[in-house]
Amino acid sequence: MKAILVIAAIFAGCVYTQLAQAFGVDVCFNDPTSEQVPIRNCIGVEEVCRTSNLDPAVQLQCRVAATADSMSGLSGTNAIIGGRSLLHSDSSYLMAQLIGYTPWQAYQMMIYNEATDQSDYFPFDQNGAQMMSDADIAECRAQWGLAMPQHCLLITRIMSGVYKFNAGSGGMLLHWHARFSATPESPPPVAFPADYFSTENAPHEPLLNNLRDWVFGVRRDACVGGILATVSESSEVPAPCGVRSQVLSSPQNFFSAGFTRLQIPFESRLGKLVVHDDDAGRVVASDRSLRKFVSPHAMRFAKMGIFLHALGDRESHHSCSDRSWFYRLPSGDYTSKYDTVACAQGSHFLWHAWEQGTDQSAENLTPEHQTMRPALGDVYDQLLAYATANQIPVRADLDRATIIDRLILVLQVYDPKERLDAMVQLMQNYSALPLPGHGSSATLTLEQWLDAAGAPLLQ
Repeated sequence: MKAILVIAAIFAGCVYTQLAQAFGVDVCFNDPTSEQVPIRNCIGVEEVCRTSNLDPAVQLQCRVAATADSMSGLSGTNAIIGGRSLLHSDSSYLMAQLIGYTPWQAYQMMIYNEATDQSDYFPFDQNGAQMMSDADIAECRAQWGLAMPQHCLLITRIMSGVYKFNAGSGGMLLHWHARFSATPESPPPVAFPADYFSTENAPHEPLLNNLRDWVFGVRRDACVGGILATVSESSEVPAPCGVRSQVLSSPQNFFSAGFTRLQIPFESRLGKLVVHDDDAGRVVASDRSLRKFVSPHAMRFAKMGIFLHALGDRESHHSCSDRSWFYRLPSGDYTSKYDTVACAQGSHFLWHAWEQGTDQSAENLTPEHQTMRPALGDVYDQLLAYATANQIPVRADLDRATIIDRLILVLQVYDPKERLDAMVQLMQNYSALPLPGHGSSATLTLEQWLDAAGAPLLQ
């Protein structure tokens, strides 16, 4: 009983902190009334831990340190009030502008990318100060729609269903999911990095391919785990999502091998992916439902943000996902086999510390843990493909390799304030519009920034 309580407490800590999951929130903002520095690394391990060249004893110490810092919210020992991932947010925002999207289009994709991780989004400035009060944010959400003030466009509504710790809705699977196997045995090994949309890999990556089909207009909804109910008789009619009477079980070891009796029996009910669920009703990942929920934001860019986040997380968590799979049971339900070592949380937290804030060279990290460059490349490629498919004018002078190289130079800076400042400077070097409260945008009011970005005027 005591062991069960311990693991429940640790899981509660994960939920409470909202940190260190999948290209985790790497730049965290502290409460300005605290004695802590305004901006900190979300996983506060020292530089000595930020390499895969560690002997076993030191690596164990670093895993403990990374886990303890990530769980620090449980005991109230940190002052963090917000933060974001410079990979999921700033990098995707910049790449979108460089490809040819307007700043407003890029911003919408960015905020729904971030909201997929943390269930909502509201802006902080370059100094880590919250740019809208809690009361103002609450008021915006209470009167969401065309009648709200224009500055409300800077935030998202709460999206509890896609939140990374919501297992029942299918949200957890957007961040941490296994591959599919047609039998109880593991599918063929997948190389890293991989093209998850190739003919060879697509059958084993239903979630990403289902989301991409939804984003690119092949279908009008997205399914929990990408699981379909039937195979359509017509290639022109997409098969419906799995039925809600069936579930996908995803039993998780929060510790390494040897503690299987402490598995947490996560279950996700099949059907359409749930975006949000409250007393007002359920919002699902269908064009009709999501459009009504996010408007006056553009539904198509909200969809793209959700997809890009799941794609980046597939790269970030590949060490676990590549070794884990799910399959269908005779009952029609599905169950999973997650690797008990590669999916254990001590490794998971430390491996996130080997992403933003860590030297990405081959001398510092083994190829398996150089995840940021493949993730940036995947996001860039999908942004480019979507622009091309939707008649968004694409710039002719694009240099994909140089853009990614420059982003890596910024993202690997250890000091979080220096990393954020370098990202802002990179945006200005490219003549992109910085985020509100950042760089040359710092002198603009929220409404002025929205006008500069090309946001609509609300009635």
